[in-house]
Amino acid sequence: MQQHVNNHATNQSAAIEFIDRAIFLSSERTHFKKVNDYFKDLKLLHSEKLWNELSQKIELLLLHSSRDEIMKSFPVELSAQSSKEIEMMNEILVNLYLNFISSFEERLNALKLARIAVHTAERCETRERAIEFLELVLVKTRQTKQTQFEEAEVFVRMNIALLNLHGGDSEKAKEEVNKSHQKEDLFLWKQADPTVSAAFHYLAAQLYKHERDFANFYKSGILYLAYVDCMTLGEDVAQELAVDLALAALLGENVFNFAEFLAHPISKFISKESKSEFGWLLDMVQVFNDGDLNAYDELCEKYADQLNAQPALVMHERKLREKITILAFLRIVFELPAEKREIELADIAVRTKLSVDGVEFLLMKTLSAGLIEGEIDEVSSKVVVTWAQPRILLKPEIQELADRLDQWIQKVSETTTSLQQELLMSSA
Repeated sequence: MQQHVNNHATNQSAAIEFIDRAIFLSSERTHFKKVNDYFKDLKLLHSEKLWNELSQKIELLLLHSSRDEIMKSFPVELSAQSSKEIEMMNEILVNLYLNFISSFEERLNALKLARIAVHTAERCETRERAIEFLELVLVKTRQTKQTQFEEAEVFVRMNIALLNLHGGDSEKAKEEVNKSHQKEDLFLWKQADPTVSAAFHYLAAQLYKHERDFANFYKSGILYLAYVDCMTLGEDVAQELAVDLALAALLGENVFNFAEFLAHPISKFISKESKSEFGWLLDMVQVFNDGDLNAYDELCEKYADQLNAQPALVMHERKLREKITILAFLRIVFELPAEKREIELADIAVRTKLSVDGVEFLLMKTLSAGLIEGEIDEVSSKVVVTWAQPRILLKPEIQELADRLDQWIQKVSETTTSLQQELLMSSA
């Protein structure tokens, strides 16, 4: 017992010595004033044993000591010096965990500690060192079993798998994604912490991006955005994600709903209003959502250079044409009342710019994809649609639906009035 107390006292003494050293080093550099203030706060909170507040302050320190944040404080002409300063600060932050945080880590919520560890790993000089660091944290998490240790374990594992994926090893990422799909971890909890769910869906999205699986990337990317505020991602990261999602929506097999993306704030990062160079891409997704074949042809001509600069779009040009044609047909279906979905093949041919034979192939493709149910009447050259896959509506489409509902209510009211008059006449 006495030996344990002595070891604890020694660890605490070493921790204080380290934080004093960090305060001294950061005070010598005017560019690190904010970081220096954080180190002073850490020492104070540690002395008062305010562990929850201490963990929150550490997370803020790691957030405000990122490369982008530090670069803001340096003039452009000092970029070479700033790189050296950033390397030094990264080393201090890694050692902050090893020499300071580790002395009281058993007192912190495991998930908060895991988030701190992941942010710290981002400061490691190599990917291999970051993985080694997180694996050490993972072992400690399993041993101590603090509050939320199961979620903390999954969170760290996901980030280790992500590092491996970025290093070219996709097998470990597949293992983690499949493990969670088998409900061995993440889905065992009814209300997992949003950061854990976000880590899982982000890993899945990156794996599918690596495998060029557009449909699953789009699905995982949208799910990831359900757990994070895209405004906190940073403009460059948010724009890259928006571009990837837009391309995946266009190229994804059996992706016919675009409203989830268009209605999400992430789409604003590639809008013309934000002066993005990818405004054309958002226009293209909007046209697909509208099922407007004529507008699609106009955009292909207008943005020929931008489209040709995207190899994936050029490679899948035929599939894109097929998808917009299906969407043009679905638009016809959605415009009709549910009780009047008998459509002439000739009318479909005009809207889709196909021959009648081409329309029949289009209908078989749409039926086999499960987008509609019904039957083709070749004798009368009609298709009878009995069901169409529900779609997410944007505000203009909701308004259109509301107007249609108002018309239906008016029609019912007129019918009711007519029946009442007939009953009065017959009773007289």
